[in-house]
Amino acid sequence: MIRSRPFAMAATTLAAALILTACAPTPSPTPTATVTVTETATPSPTPTPTQSAKPATFPTSCATIGTAATRAATVDPMTLQGDGTGFTRPAPQGATLKLGCDWIVGDATGILILISQAPSAAAVTTAVGTLPGQGYTCSTAKAGNPLCDMTTTNSQYGTKTMETIYARDDVWIYMSASNIDGGQLLSDLAVEMWK
Repeated sequence: MIRSRPFAMAATTLAAALILTACAPTPSPTPTATVTVTETATPSPTPTPTQSAKPATFPTSCATIGTAATRAATVDPMTLQGDGTGFTRPAPQGATLKLGCDWIVGDATGILILISQAPSAAAVTTAVGTLPGQGYTCSTAKAGNPLCDMTTTNSQYGTKTMETIYARDDVWIYMSASNIDGGQLLSDLAVEMWK
């Protein structure tokens, strides 16, 4: 009986060691990490499309609008009959007419350009927002600013008139071209004003 007691203790110790070994966690051969990506940053606002690097340079004479080649193809054969004062056309509230040019030839062909400066770029943005309700279709010009147009037909002569509004920063350019394409003249004007 004396001999069996140490044997029993040894058996108990061995069993306890086996139980503890079975309960011990097995070490992982290579540690792994779980990465969770959570977006917490708020995206930065994109700049407004009508921002330009420098202010516009306003032309001071109708004779300098556009390039010489474009003027020769459009307004040079016409008569400059007015400075645009008194014309009621869409414009931002508080805008000041800087230069108006009204060329005409015959009864139904002509180009009217009204270049105005608004009190702020916000006034221009607000005014652009009213144009679709007046029948204009607005898109984005190459510089990222609004370009709106509307075509109407003259009931007396049956000619087409394209009204175009180019809005950028605090500048508002209105052009009406009847029975002639004035698109290149307007494009040249914009390039010259913001070069």
